[in-house]
Amino acid sequence: MLDPFSGSGVVPLEAILLSRRAWANDLNPYAYVLTRGKLDAPVSLDSALEKAEALLTKVEKKASGTDLRKVPVWIRQFFHPDTLREVLIASQILKEKKAFFLLSCLMGILHHQRPGFLSYPASHLVPYLRNKKYSPDEYPEMYAYRDLRSRFIAKIERAYRNHMLTSDWKKREYKVWRTNSMNMPIIDSSVNAIITSPPYFKALDYARDNRLRLWFLGCKDWEKLDASLTAHASIYLPQMQRCLQEMYRVLKSKSHCVLVLGDVERNGKTKCTAEIIADLAFNSTQGGFAVESIYDDFIPDERRARRGTQTTKIERILVMRKK
Repeated sequence: MLDPFSGSGVVPLEAILLSRRAWANDLNPYAYVLTRGKLDAPVSLDSALEKAEALLTKVEKKASGTDLRKVPVWIRQFFHPDTLREVLIASQILKEKKAFFLLSCLMGILHHQRPGFLSYPASHLVPYLRNKKYSPDEYPEMYAYRDLRSRFIAKIERAYRNHMLTSDWKKREYKVWRTNSMNMPIIDSSVNAIITSPPYFKALDYARDNRLRLWFLGCKDWEKLDASLTAHASIYLPQMQRCLQEMYRVLKSKSHCVLVLGDVERNGKTKCTAEIIADLAFNSTQGGFAVESIYDDFIPDERRARRGTQTTKIERILVMRKK
């Protein structure tokens, strides 16, 4: 099972839990870390906590001497200096060790206004400070030092609270790439099924929205990445055409390609993304992709990261088959 736009890694994780072989890919470094984090998860909470303890011991020895002068000002504005020193050391160690589960946990608590997160009060989605709503004078406790240890351990414990890792988790089979889905390192006709959710057309700014996490992951120029992940029609549609051709190439004959797409509404007009992509798939493969079904899935407000938004109300599930 292949997911060429793996995002947070839910689809490949579900495939593994069903004893499938999972292949995943995403160009976004943060999405790659989240996917690897899920698939690389230690077999038990005790094992994860043991690895976390070893990390925290190293962090606490090194953090006090860390020089912050080379850290950009816009990064420093989000954290108490002592918290930032701990996050810097932890992220460096985890990147070097390629410890993706722990690294994804660290990125997951990077910014928010809640006490269990590491930043000064900030939006939990697009990183910006909320110091007007939560001023330092009124809420001094929200600008105090936030220790990494207690928050990191709590995050790991939450990750395992309702986990569904199977008894044969150690035997799981998967591969994860971080490359452009227009050119994947997969041989022809080798994939049994594709289930994926491409970037929403004209909806999200994937790099801008995660610029703080991307900086800690080593992506210093998020604007350059944003240009390659853009949902602007002049770039999105030609890129999607090439991605569809690539999906067709790697998929076995008579196998299915399932795309979860969002209908985007702006200025009173709705982009019917499923129909646009279905036509693109048919034309770019000379009729090799046949549409079997398009399902409408209304998105309830509690499923939204941004509550009350009117931009995307329906997800469309486009089911195609390779002839």
